[in-house]
Amino acid sequence: MSVTDDDNGVTHGSGSELILSCMVALMTAIMLSTSAGPAIVKPLLLDGSLISNGRFAFIYNAYETVGEDESPSVVGIGSSIMLAAMNGTCMQEESAIEGALFYNFAMSGGKPYSEMIQIPALIEAKPDVVMLEIGPNSLYGWESDVYQKGIHDYNEFRFQLMSMGMSQQHIGGWFDILDNIDKQWIDTDSYGKNEAWREYARDAIEELLNREIDEMSNGLDTDSYYYVPPVNSQGWNSYLSEPNYHHSRYEGKSPEYIRDDLDNRMPSKAKQDVYNPLSNDTQNHQALDYMIHELLNASINVVLVGIPHHPWVNEYLEPGQLDGMNLTYDRYTSLDGVTPLQMYWEQWPSDAFDNRNHADGDGREIFCKRVTPVIDAILNGGDVNSIVIEPSIYDIDKGNIAVLKACYGSNQTFYENGGLVEIQAETYSDCLTGLWHATDSVWQNQTEIFGYEDSGYVVATPDVGVNMGDTTHGPRLGYNLSFSTIGTYNVWIRMSAPDGSGDSIHVGLNGDPTSYGGAGVTTSPHREWNWEWASINVNSTGGHQLHIWMREDGVRIDSVILSNDENFIPNEDGG
Repeated sequence: MSVTDDDNGVTHGSGSELILSCMVALMTAIMLSTSAGPAIVKPLLLDGSLISNGRFAFIYNAYETVGEDESPSVVGIGSSIMLAAMNGTCMQEESAIEGALFYNFAMSGGKPYSEMIQIPALIEAKPDVVMLEIGPNSLYGWESDVYQKGIHDYNEFRFQLMSMGMSQQHIGGWFDILDNIDKQWIDTDSYGKNEAWREYARDAIEELLNREIDEMSNGLDTDSYYYVPPVNSQGWNSYLSEPNYHHSRYEGKSPEYIRDDLDNRMPSKAKQDVYNPLSNDTQNHQALDYMIHELLNASINVVLVGIPHHPWVNEYLEPGQLDGMNLTYDRYTSLDGVTPLQMYWEQWPSDAFDNRNHADGDGREIFCKRVTPVIDAILNGGDVNSIVIEPSIYDIDKGNIAVLKACYGSNQTFYENGGLVEIQAETYSDCLTGLWHATDSVWQNQTEIFGYEDSGYVVATPDVGVNMGDTTHGPRLGYNLSFSTIGTYNVWIRMSAPDGSGDSIHVGLNGDPTSYGGAGVTTSPHREWNWEWASINVNSTGGHQLHIWMREDGVRIDSVILSNDENFIPNEDGG
């Protein structure tokens, strides 16, 4: 605003600015004396003129659209992780259910505590299935009577904004779950709602006049991550299925860049609440319990969705650190109408990720092909457990670049009993593809050569002569272990190498190899199965993870035995 001082030191605004101020005041008074306020303010909330993220203002209008669609409908809610992973347009095209509609209503920063407020409106819209994201970032708590800036500032903003568009019938059992400090942000009467609209009214009128007079706008570009199209506009329905996404921050980056980025972020992030989920008794657990039971009582199917983070993230976490998430899933699996779809432990390719915890376009395609058959089975009343997911859905084709392989494990835990642990190699708990110049290497299950135990063995493919030396850059197998006895254990590995030279691996506990300084754990060639060994030191009871890395590709592993008996030698035939 331009100002001038007269000879007496009195400040005056320009004539045009005075007129503008009068017009703003007059239009604001008129607007607030009628029902025109929300109609004028709402579009400016959605396009980012008045708030940083228009998505925070769209939810109740979105549910009105769902309620009018007269089609089999599926709604996904959760945090930005769900927002990034779900492409409803892709799922609609992939679905075998005629006319099925998939809506992505996830929110940046969303957690059960903040998203439970929308449950009455969601139920009123009558979708057939709700996909409810539960990840390590969804299951933390805070002291209800202590102000915590990040949490309470977010809650204040979200709750005030949501209550502005909330009908009286949308105030439900969630209100009693709110901490007292948060209840004040919910406007439960018309006077409070009018006051909330008044807060935005002057800025809205000023924005509209600036657009008209100065041809200037604070609105976001239509392709902005934070932009939402006008309600019932041409792009409205497609946006509800396929919102704007971030450009991938890892796209085209080298493995070295990604590793450096994770090395800088994850050590501190791993100590925060988002990677230390609890199993019960938090605000988010209370909210989650409310959400699930309200949806089930309304005969709406619930799918609990766990979404993988970047495959290297778990290397920065302690064994058992995410047990709270696993226990939370376990508690709801027995409920009729609840389908647990826990994909967090699946190892999707590095190229499926935007950053440490968000999927990119390739990840959305995997999510689409992985999740849609499950939703179809629910809509058809079929058996979800009978669905066969083809491993090829995890592969990413980059045109002239080799297809990037993915691997994913069983999340099984192997328990030590009397100083002994016996493992079939193909039942690994988790796995990682290779890094650096072993990026095409991956462990795969095979049954091609004779003499293996149980259902098969694993082999590091392809066999093109890669040697990783003293590094952990080769593809990795992980086996979750639980020990009741500490001490030194010999790790016996039943191995085989193709014709030619011998092949080798590295072995270690909790990411620390013990086989550096030579040729690793090596076995002779010519396809025979041989027992080789290395030692590890288990210095505490409870959860640990045994790691096996490919040192040379082509190596095969059939079974693994850990023993704290220094005289123990496995039978030659594998037992």
